[in-house]
Amino acid sequence: MIGSRLLGQQPTFGGADFGIPEIALFGYYQFRSAVPTSDTWEEHDGIEILFMQSGEACWDLPDDHFSMATGSQAVIFPAGQRHRISNGVYTPCRLLWLVFQPKELACGSARLFLGSEIEALFDMANSQERPVDLPEGPRRVLGELCSRLTDERLMIGSTPMMAEVRSKVYSSVTSLWEVCASGRNSGAQSRLVRQAATLLREGAEDDIADKDESIEDVARQLGYGKSRLYSLFTREVGMAPNDYRQRIRIKRCCEKLSKTSESVTAIGIDGGFHSSQYFSRVFKKYVGVTPTEYRRLFRPN
Repeated sequence: MIGSRLLGQQPTFGGADFGIPEIALFGYYQFRSAVPTSDTWEEHDGIEILFMQSGEACWDLPDDHFSMATGSQAVIFPAGQRHRISNGVYTPCRLLWLVFQPKELACGSARLFLGSEIEALFDMANSQERPVDLPEGPRRVLGELCSRLTDERLMIGSTPMMAEVRSKVYSSVTSLWEVCASGRNSGAQSRLVRQAATLLREGAEDDIADKDESIEDVARQLGYGKSRLYSLFTREVGMAPNDYRQRIRIKRCCEKLSKTSESVTAIGIDGGFHSSQYFSRVFKKYVGVTPTEYRRLFRPN
């Protein structure tokens, strides 16, 4: 049988089974509700690409940074980039993921790509910090690929279907690469966005963190209007400045919920939320479960 099962009923496959040994593993996840997973950091010796078909997913990066993608976007983690799903919970989404072998091994065993192409792909991944918007054509191919990966005929090794999967994997990767190479919604974050992110992190626990005025203050400090900051920040980070700061605050609340015995209400108030009801509502929006449910999942005793 081709494939195995991860996280319950989620299929994952070895690239070698499809004649593409430069890809270590790939698979398709579909989460209809919030699903807890490991809260540990992970990193790969090869690049990892995640294509979002629907919903959204957010990953923690070191130093309170995030990488987020919504439906019809992709994110790329370069080799050695530490990351983990934010707060240890996948929110409802559908995504395709693939992990390349380490560069030297991938180049030496390349079948789907040329060795020189893989080297260039690794170089591109090192400079790609933004979520990538996928055009309509690649989105359609991605949907077809996800459908094939859940087809029972694939599990028993249907040769035509395996060839089709191989073709669509190639098409998905090269389409993403084309968008990145074109400069559309790709590349490194601008200096403005980096500075704004630093100020937002520093102010994440301010009492006025929910108010638009605080974002205006950040924009003013940087010499830009609020609308300009919103536009750039959202395009380059994948979320609005307020969302970014809320995620920082929620992340810190999650740490307290899982590691301390403080009451949920106290954690919410200390985190800058003006009531337990508001804290619970915002928490569920970003994490997919309530604070009480989160504590039950990650601090059962």
